[in-house]
Amino acid sequence: MGVWRVSRAGRLGGYLLIVGPACGALSTWWGVLSHPDLQNADSAGVATAVALGFAFFAWWILLRVRLELTTDTIVMVNPWGTQRLPWSRVSAVSLGNWGAQFHTTDGFTYTAYALSDLAGGTRQDERFTDVRRITETRLRLRDGRPRP
Repeated sequence: MGVWRVSRAGRLGGYLLIVGPACGALSTWWGVLSHPDLQNADSAGVATAVALGFAFFAWWILLRVRLELTTDTIVMVNPWGTQRLPWSRVSAVSLGNWGAQFHTTDGFTYTAYALSDLAGGTRQDERFTDVRRITETRLRLRDGRPRP
């Protein structure tokens, strides 16, 4: 029914965290080609390791994070783990500073980090409107309540 990812600015930051160090690593490898010696090769290896570390970090924290609303479940892929929440357990949805919060019938709350603004504490009201509309429609259909 819908997929939401980290904001456009967050994804751009993630790609920059990948491209910047990768360019540095390529530059050091270019130096190895023009001046082949052990010290340059060591520098290139270290730069490559740093670039890979930045790429993994950016992917894990920003680029893989998403919220998926399917017909059966809500899938929240967050930096701290993935939660799959069946619609039958959802009682309400709200928006907090860390993203969309799905409240369950047993009193627990699950947060979808994809609707936060990089954990900067700003709310994503515009993007949350679609999530709220889909969730409320889904809950009405599940409970057999008439549409307003």
